[in-house]
Amino acid sequence: MSKKIRLATVEDLARIQEIYRPYVEQEDIVVNSEHRVPTLEELKERFDLITKDFPWLVCEIDGVVAAYAYAGKPFKREGYKWNAEVSVYADGKYHGRRLASALYECLLELLKVQGYYNVYACILSINEKSMKFHEKYGFEVMCVFPKSVYKYYKWIDVIWMNKTLQEFKNDVKNPVSIWDLDKVLVENIFNKNEDIIKG
Repeated sequence: MSKKIRLATVEDLARIQEIYRPYVEQEDIVVNSEHRVPTLEELKERFDLITKDFPWLVCEIDGVVAAYAYAGKPFKREGYKWNAEVSVYADGKYHGRRLASALYECLLELLKVQGYYNVYACILSINEKSMKFHEKYGFEVMCVFPKSVYKYYKWIDVIWMNKTLQEFKNDVKNPVSIWDLDKVLVENIFNKNEDIIKG
Protein backbone atom coordinates (compact mmCIF):
# COMPACT_ATOMS: atom_id res chain seq x y z
CA MET A 1 0.00 0.00 0.00
CA SER A 2 1.31 3.46 -0.89
CA LYS A 3 0.37 6.54 1.12
CA LYS A 4 1.09 10.17 0.45
CA ILE A 5 0.13 13.53 1.96
CA ARG A 6 0.51 16.56 -0.28
CA LEU A 7 -0.93 19.96 -1.09
CA ALA A 8 -4.22 19.73 -2.98
CA THR A 9 -4.54 20.91 -6.57
CA VAL A 10 -7.49 22.03 -8.68
CA GLU A 11 -7.43 18.59 -10.31
CA ASP A 12 -8.37 17.06 -6.93
CA LEU A 13 -11.64 18.99 -6.62
CA ALA A 14 -13.87 16.43 -8.37
CA ARG A 15 -12.66 13.73 -5.96
CA ILE A 16 -12.98 16.12 -3.01
CA GLN A 17 -16.59 16.79 -4.05
CA GLU A 18 -17.20 13.02 -4.13
CA ILE A 19 -15.80 12.59 -0.60
CA TYR A 20 -17.81 15.55 0.70
CA ARG A 21 -21.14 14.52 -0.88
CA PRO A 22 -22.36 12.01 1.77
CA TYR A 23 -21.52 14.46 4.57
CA VAL A 24 -24.03 16.87 3.03
CA GLU A 25 -26.68 14.56 1.59
CA GLN A 26 -26.98 11.62 3.99
CA GLU A 27 -29.43 12.18 6.81
CA ASP A 28 -27.52 9.79 9.09
CA ILE A 29 -24.27 11.81 8.74
CA VAL A 30 -25.25 15.33 9.76
CA VAL A 31 -21.90 17.02 10.34
CA ASN A 32 -22.22 20.38 8.59
CA SER A 33 -24.74 23.10 7.80
CA GLU A 34 -24.83 22.78 4.02
CA HIS A 35 -28.11 21.71 2.42
CA ARG A 36 -26.65 20.89 -0.98
CA VAL A 37 -23.28 19.78 -2.33
CA PRO A 38 -21.33 22.71 -3.78
CA THR A 39 -20.80 22.62 -7.53
CA LEU A 40 -17.29 22.22 -8.90
CA GLU A 41 -17.35 25.92 -9.79
CA GLU A 42 -18.23 26.81 -6.18
CA LEU A 43 -15.55 24.48 -4.85
CA LYS A 44 -13.03 26.12 -7.18
CA GLU A 45 -13.96 29.55 -5.77
CA ARG A 46 -13.46 28.27 -2.22
CA PHE A 47 -10.23 26.55 -3.17
CA ASP A 48 -8.78 29.65 -4.84
CA LEU A 49 -9.68 31.83 -1.86
CA ILE A 50 -8.35 29.43 0.78
CA THR A 51 -5.12 28.42 -0.93
CA LYS A 52 -3.89 31.99 -1.38
CA ASP A 53 -2.60 31.74 2.20
CA PHE A 54 -3.76 28.55 3.90
CA PRO A 55 -2.90 24.86 3.44
CA TRP A 56 -5.40 22.54 1.74
CA LEU A 57 -4.08 19.00 2.02
CA VAL A 58 -5.03 15.64 0.55
CA CYS A 59 -4.08 12.13 1.58
CA GLU A 60 -3.65 9.56 -1.19
CA ILE A 61 -3.90 5.82 -0.65
CA ASP A 62 -2.58 3.82 -3.60
CA GLY A 63 -2.84 6.93 -5.77
CA VAL A 64 -6.47 7.71 -4.85
CA VAL A 65 -7.40 10.78 -2.78
CA ALA A 66 -8.99 9.27 0.33
CA ALA A 67 -9.23 12.29 2.65
CA TYR A 68 -8.61 16.01 2.75
CA ALA A 69 -8.17 18.79 5.30
CA TYR A 70 -7.83 22.53 5.08
CA ALA A 71 -7.64 25.74 7.07
CA GLY A 72 -9.20 29.12 6.41
CA LYS A 73 -10.14 32.47 7.87
CA PRO A 74 -12.74 32.28 10.64
CA PHE A 75 -13.09 36.08 10.69
CA LYS A 76 -12.44 38.77 8.08
CA ARG A 77 -11.17 41.89 9.85
CA GLU A 78 -7.47 42.74 10.13
CA GLY A 79 -7.07 42.18 13.86
CA TYR A 80 -8.21 38.56 13.54
CA LYS A 81 -5.55 37.48 11.04
CA TRP A 82 -3.62 35.31 13.52
CA ASN A 83 -6.56 32.87 13.72
CA ALA A 84 -7.45 29.90 11.54
CA GLU A 85 -10.40 27.51 11.26
CA VAL A 86 -9.80 23.85 10.38
CA SER A 87 -11.82 21.03 8.81
CA VAL A 88 -11.18 17.44 7.74
CA TYR A 89 -13.18 14.88 5.74
CA ALA A 90 -12.39 11.27 4.85
CA ASP A 91 -13.96 8.82 2.44
CA GLY A 92 -16.06 6.40 4.51
CA LYS A 93 -14.25 3.43 2.94
CA TYR A 94 -11.07 4.54 4.69
CA HIS A 95 -12.41 5.25 8.18
CA GLY A 96 -10.35 3.76 10.99
CA ARG A 97 -7.03 4.15 9.18
CA ARG A 98 -6.09 7.42 10.92
CA LEU A 99 -6.10 9.53 7.77
CA ALA A 100 -7.76 12.44 9.60
CA SER A 101 -5.15 12.21 12.36
CA ALA A 102 -2.26 12.31 9.89
CA LEU A 103 -3.76 15.27 8.05
CA TYR A 104 -4.47 17.18 11.27
CA GLU A 105 -0.93 16.67 12.54
CA CYS A 106 0.34 18.20 9.28
CA LEU A 107 -2.20 21.00 9.28
CA LEU A 108 -1.61 22.11 12.86
CA GLU A 109 2.17 22.00 12.47
CA LEU A 110 2.02 24.03 9.24
CA LEU A 111 -0.27 26.65 10.79
CA LYS A 112 2.08 27.07 13.73
CA VAL A 113 5.08 27.52 11.44
CA GLN A 114 3.08 30.01 9.36
CA GLY A 115 2.60 32.12 12.49
CA TYR A 116 -0.98 31.43 13.58
CA TYR A 117 -1.87 31.46 17.27
CA ASN A 118 -5.45 30.18 17.54
CA VAL A 119 -7.20 27.45 15.62
CA TYR A 120 -10.95 26.92 15.75
CA ALA A 121 -13.26 24.08 14.82
CA CYS A 122 -16.96 24.70 14.25
CA ILE A 123 -18.86 21.48 15.08
CA LEU A 124 -22.53 20.50 15.14
CA SER A 125 -23.41 19.26 18.62
CA ILE A 126 -24.74 15.94 17.33
CA ASN A 127 -21.32 15.14 15.88
CA GLU A 128 -19.85 13.62 19.06
CA LYS A 129 -17.16 11.77 17.11
CA SER A 130 -15.75 15.07 15.83
CA MET A 131 -15.81 16.60 19.31
CA LYS A 132 -13.84 13.65 20.72
CA PHE A 133 -11.41 13.80 17.80
CA HIS A 134 -10.71 17.50 18.41
CA GLU A 135 -10.40 16.99 22.18
CA LYS A 136 -7.65 14.47 21.41
CA TYR A 137 -5.75 17.29 19.72
CA GLY A 138 -6.14 19.67 22.63
CA PHE A 139 -9.18 21.60 21.44
CA GLU A 140 -11.54 22.83 24.16
CA VAL A 141 -15.15 24.00 23.96
CA MET A 142 -15.13 27.77 23.74
CA CYS A 143 -18.81 28.58 23.20
CA VAL A 144 -22.15 27.13 22.14
CA PHE A 145 -24.68 28.72 19.79
CA PRO A 146 -27.98 27.04 20.69
CA LYS A 147 -30.18 25.82 17.84
CA SER A 148 -28.24 27.73 15.20
CA VAL A 149 -28.52 25.20 12.36
CA TYR A 150 -31.69 23.72 10.90
CA LYS A 151 -31.16 20.58 8.83
CA TYR A 152 -33.21 17.46 8.21
CA TYR A 153 -36.16 18.70 10.30
CA LYS A 154 -34.18 19.37 13.46
CA TRP A 155 -32.56 22.32 15.17
CA ILE A 156 -28.94 21.73 16.13
CA ASP A 157 -26.55 23.54 18.47
CA VAL A 158 -23.25 24.74 17.04
CA ILE A 159 -20.13 24.29 19.16
CA TRP A 160 -16.95 26.26 18.65
CA MET A 161 -13.78 24.59 19.90
CA ASN A 162 -10.40 26.31 20.23
CA LYS A 163 -6.75 25.29 20.43
CA THR A 164 -3.77 27.58 21.07
CA LEU A 165 -0.78 26.76 18.87
CA GLN A 166 1.92 28.85 20.55
CA GLU A 167 2.66 31.27 23.35
CA PHE A 168 1.11 34.71 22.83
CA LYS A 169 3.52 37.60 22.22
CA ASN A 170 2.89 41.32 21.91
CA ASP A 171 5.50 41.77 19.19
CA VAL A 172 3.98 39.58 16.49
CA LYS A 173 4.79 39.09 12.84
CA ASN A 174 2.14 38.66 10.19
CA PRO A 175 1.36 35.05 9.30
CA VAL A 176 3.10 33.94 6.12
CA SER A 177 1.43 32.22 3.19
CA ILE A 178 1.74 28.45 2.87
CA TRP A 179 3.58 29.19 -0.40
CA ASP A 180 6.28 31.16 1.43
CA LEU A 181 7.29 28.25 3.65
CA ASP A 182 10.44 26.31 2.83
CA LYS A 183 9.38 23.47 0.50
CA VAL A 184 11.74 20.98 2.16
CA LEU A 185 10.26 21.80 5.58
CA VAL A 186 6.73 21.27 4.25
CA GLU A 187 7.69 17.98 2.61
CA ASN A 188 9.34 16.78 5.82
CA ILE A 189 6.15 17.52 7.77
CA PHE A 190 4.16 15.47 5.25
CA ASN A 191 6.62 12.55 5.21
CA LYS A 192 6.85 12.38 9.01
CA ASN A 193 3.09 12.19 9.49
CA GLU A 194 2.42 9.66 6.72
CA ASP A 195 3.65 7.06 9.22
CA ILE A 196 0.52 7.70 11.35
CA ILE A 197 -1.65 6.13 8.62
CA LYS A 198 -2.57 2.51 9.24
CA GLY A 199 -1.71 0.15 6.40
